[in-house]
Amino acid sequence: MASVSQAIRRGAGACLVALGAFALSVNGPQLPAVASARTVIDAQSPIKHVVIIYQENHSFDDVLGQLCKTRQQPCDGFTGPVTFADGKTAPNVVEPDVVPGVDHNPRVAALARQNNWDQIMGCTTAPYACVTHIDPANIPNLAALANQFTVSDATYAAGDTVSFGAHLNLAAGTMDGFYGSNPHNSKTGATPHAGWGCPSNKDAVWVGQNGNVWAPTCVPDQSGAGPYRASPVPYVPTLIQNLEAAGLTWHIYQDTPNGSNTKPSRGLWSICTYFYWCYANRFTTTYDSRKADFVTAARNGTLPNVSYMLPVQAYSQHNNASMTAGDNYIGQMVSAVENGPEWDSTAIFITYDDCGCFYDHVPPPAGLGMRNPMVIISPYTKAGYTDSTTAVQPYSMLSFVDHAFGLPDLTPAVGNAYDYADSFDFTQTPLSGIPLTHRDIPKRERKRLAHLAAIPSVGDDPT
Repeated sequence: MASVSQAIRRGAGACLVALGAFALSVNGPQLPAVASARTVIDAQSPIKHVVIIYQENHSFDDVLGQLCKTRQQPCDGFTGPVTFADGKTAPNVVEPDVVPGVDHNPRVAALARQNNWDQIMGCTTAPYACVTHIDPANIPNLAALANQFTVSDATYAAGDTVSFGAHLNLAAGTMDGFYGSNPHNSKTGATPHAGWGCPSNKDAVWVGQNGNVWAPTCVPDQSGAGPYRASPVPYVPTLIQNLEAAGLTWHIYQDTPNGSNTKPSRGLWSICTYFYWCYANRFTTTYDSRKADFVTAARNGTLPNVSYMLPVQAYSQHNNASMTAGDNYIGQMVSAVENGPEWDSTAIFITYDDCGCFYDHVPPPAGLGMRNPMVIISPYTKAGYTDSTTAVQPYSMLSFVDHAFGLPDLTPAVGNAYDYADSFDFTQTPLSGIPLTHRDIPKRERKRLAHLAAIPSVGDDPT
């Protein structure tokens, strides 16, 4: 393994990210200026499979704050009472299994950064639903994985974006000029369809040289095709195109609401539909199918090089969804890898797309959004380690992919992001997987969840 270590740790050691100015205004979030000397994880590493489990809507303190207090190597979590900017004080209460319906959008994220939590819709009166934390006993799988493997307690969102912007970033390492807020029905009266991407006929705020405009939520292909009407949005490539150019494989695993596997999901978070190249050329079950197919691939040793795990509402841990259902899902997916033949060549990242928006006590660095939970699982992560180097979600995960497979930098933001190199030790004796569990959801709660699924969340998030 010495040669692997030498190949991985070249030059400057741990990556330090220098963050520049950031403005959230009518012109939208501007990416921070970043400069770094980075540690390179390259194609000679033992990692041949990367799995990204991308859950919904939680801050670091909300998910891992309590666990950090009892973890063998502490992490920076807080669950104490909170004093808002206006002087009001709120106790930090244990979150129920059904996630509170708190508003979340770029404006809300800005309020959170300013410590104006009691101005967030759904959190304006006591008890303050956004000032909560999860008992580790209610997320036993994620808690066990966080205790055994690595936690990053310094992963921040790439600005004050929410689901649409975060998922654009996850696929392409850029929001391609979009403000980051979620789509709305067409401003020109086109008939809306399912989802948020190219076939949806929906619009979102796009930031141009002349200010903000409503643009179709479809990144065109290189010929300009895709948007349902004329669009200022330029073509950008995705990670999946870079993977294919290098002869590597990828797959999106995302159930359809009715469990069918005859065609892929056109749900809100279906990233292939956001990019017309992908929607026109790859939107088939060969590339985009059910989570059951991931379990089969993991057990059979046929994992793709990169797996995108995108949930449906039921197990997303989104507002008005069940933390238990999501933890069961996480346990099932990770267990399939742990017990499969490719465990020794896999790295798994578990994170959340935005703040939700729940309390976190650490002010973000200039240019970045709220802290997100990040648990990194692999035979080569440092056991029980806390990685406190500043990372950016999702750019740091994409940087890891680029470096693990020797790909060109997807975007400058990805190229300059810390790649979690300090979380790994490829010279160590590989860690074993751990037993994971499944818990039943009481019948009464299942009925409540079915009812909530038909009700939009607080504010402008339609999920």
